[in-house]
Amino acid sequence: MKTEFTGIHHTAFATHDINLTVKFWRDLLGMRLVYAYGSPGYRQYFFLVSGNNRISFFEWHDVEPIRPRRHGDPVKGSFVFDHIAIGVPDKNALWDIMSRLDAAGFHCSDIIDHGCFLSIYSYDPNGIPIEFSCEVPGHDLFWNPVMKDLAATSDFLTEPNPVPGQWPKPEPVSEEERVIVPGEGKDFFPETPDRTNVSTPTSVAEGAMKVRDVMHRGVYTTTVNDTIRSVAETIANEKISGLPVVDENNRLVGVISEKDILKALLPGYTQFLEDPAQALDFHAMESSYGGVLQKSVGELMSPSVISIGIDAPVMKAAAQMDLHSFRRIPVVDQDCRLAGIISLSDIHHAIFMRELEDASDR
Repeated sequence: MKTEFTGIHHTAFATHDINLTVKFWRDLLGMRLVYAYGSPGYRQYFFLVSGNNRISFFEWHDVEPIRPRRHGDPVKGSFVFDHIAIGVPDKNALWDIMSRLDAAGFHCSDIIDHGCFLSIYSYDPNGIPIEFSCEVPGHDLFWNPVMKDLAATSDFLTEPNPVPGQWPKPEPVSEEERVIVPGEGKDFFPETPDRTNVSTPTSVAEGAMKVRDVMHRGVYTTTVNDTIRSVAETIANEKISGLPVVDENNRLVGVISEKDILKALLPGYTQFLEDPAQALDFHAMESSYGGVLQKSVGELMSPSVISIGIDAPVMKAAAQMDLHSFRRIPVVDQDCRLAGIISLSDIHHAIFMRELEDASDR
């Protein structure tokens, strides 16, 4: 089975001064501090890089800052980490970060052109080597990998796709062995359904519109046992991009979208390994659509769902959509039952109409 990675969940570094670290990553670079917990002798802080990708720091008072060394320089002896590279949209973002680092007194390199990406190099207050990189348009390494290792002694090292047979075949973890043990920080969060990432309601300033006032209540839904064909028909007929997936109690358990359906047509690692040429046959991908329609919703849906509470401010819903690059998200009540759906256009329309009404009263 192909493992679907969603990014680097978080990296964990160490600092002897969490105050200075917060000032650097949050106040200088602008990363939002999203989680901080601990007790004397054990503290950990998380900064949001993008989406759900985070960088974190333990505060250990006896740890010393790393002695600066140039990124990529070879070392002797025990060694684990060289540098962390953080992606940015374009070279204008690199110039912006460079100016902030220079103004704050942190060394920053010129922009270095690596062919398929551009980078600048610096260090945080702990001496951790940092790289900021943006892609160069026109170089797609997924479809066109570039292998130029002049020291490689065999084709094995420069094969882009996973090579089977290198490790023992794994056995599935049995039901009785599937144990989840409480860890640090669990007591700070309420119990929520396993499959739903719910944005909990917050207090709404007087006069601010709530999600319940703007959302659509009549929502087309599906269940895990429905077929993809039925979902595709609803999407086509109603001109929508996807459906919430609910259980028998109308609790939100997932979402199925056009993207999920089309993704099923694309080749996975196994297809690349067995027949790379066939895996790049785009006509064959289209032809496999009939088979995809026979699958169940449960096979293709995304079980990790971003939703918003019914009493949340509409601008919080807009912020959630902007953060995750969505145009609409499901709305749930206190029991995580589906209550409706809200889109960016719903929010913009509501704010625009309110402005018209306020203007006419002035």
